[in-house]
Amino acid sequence: MKINPWLVACLAMPVAVTTACGGGKSASGDPNVAEVKMVPDWIAPDITWLPYAVGIDKGFYKSEGIHTTIVRPPDNATTVKMVATGRGDIGESATSDVVFAKQQGLPVTSVANYTQSNNWGLFGSSGKPFTVADLRGKRIGVFDDAWTKAMLPVMLRSAGLKMTDIKQVTAVDDDIPLLLANKIDYASNTSNFAMPQYQQKTGHEPTTLLAKDHGAPDTPVWAYVANQRWLQKNPAITKKWLVATRKATEWAIADPEEAVKTYQAHFQLKAADYQNDLAEWKATIPFLKGKAGFFTATDQQWTGLAQALKDAGQLDKVLAPTEYYTNSYTTP
Repeated sequence: MKINPWLVACLAMPVAVTTACGGGKSASGDPNVAEVKMVPDWIAPDITWLPYAVGIDKGFYKSEGIHTTIVRPPDNATTVKMVATGRGDIGESATSDVVFAKQQGLPVTSVANYTQSNNWGLFGSSGKPFTVADLRGKRIGVFDDAWTKAMLPVMLRSAGLKMTDIKQVTAVDDDIPLLLANKIDYASNTSNFAMPQYQQKTGHEPTTLLAKDHGAPDTPVWAYVANQRWLQKNPAITKKWLVATRKATEWAIADPEEAVKTYQAHFQLKAADYQNDLAEWKATIPFLKGKAGFFTATDQQWTGLAQALKDAGQLDKVLAPTEYYTNSYTTP
C-alpha cells in the first residue's frame, strides 16, 4: 500500500492544527457559534475572495451561527492539500485539483460549484489574432496552479502540439503585466481577470482563445471543496456556510460597487485599484450562476473534465462523478 505523503503530514502536525479535522467548535468558546476554516484558491487576495469578505463583514456568516476564518495558502497549488490534511475545512479550489486529489485517494469532495463554465484561455496583444498552432516556439505566461497545468496541454493537443513545443514563463501572481511589457507572447489566464486588466491598461480588448473552443470541456474553473471527515461530522454547518456564502454572493451581485469597497477594506488593499477590482468582479458575475442557479454541479461537468485530462495523459482513469462531487449540501 502506498502511503500518501500529504496524509502523513497531517498525522505529523501539532494537535492545535489537526483539530481542524474534527471542526465545528468556535475559537471564541461560544457553543452556539461554529468555526469554519476557509482556504482560498490563490496565494494573495483576488476578486474570487470577495464573497468571503462580504459574508464576514456584512454578517451573513454570523446570521447562520458561523465564524469564518480565512486561512491563506502558502502558494497557488496547496488549497486541496490543506483541506485534505485538515488545515482547512472548506476550500475554494480549481476543479482539476479535486480530480487529481481523488486519483491520489485524498479525503476531499466538492460540495458546490463556485463558477459554472470554463472561461480560461490564452490572451494576446490587441489586434493580433492567433491560433493554437501559432503557439509553437512562443513564450507563454503560466502559473504553478493545477488548472493551468491541466488546461494548457489539453489546448495544445487540439493542434497537435506538446508542452515541449512552447516556452513557459512562470508568473507568481499575474502574467498580464508580462504581456504588456512584451516579456511573453501570450498570457494564460481567465477572462474575468485578463480582460479587465488589459482593458484598464490599454483601452483595448486582448486577442483571446478560450480553451473550451479548442479541445477543453466547458466545465467550471472553481469549486468549493471540503474535508470528507469534517463533512461527516458537520453536515448542518456545511449547509449553513453555503447558505451564507450564497447570500453574500447575491448581495455582492446586487451592489457590486459596495461589495468591492468591502472586499478592499477587509483585505486592506489599495484603494487606487478600485476600478480594476470593480471591473474584475463585474466580469466574474456572469459565470457564477448556471441554469440550476448557484452552486449546483452536474455529472457531465466532472466526467467531462476527468475524461479530457485522461485523454491528454494526465489522469489514469475516470472515476464515477459521485467520487468527485455532491449537491447534498447546496440549497436552492
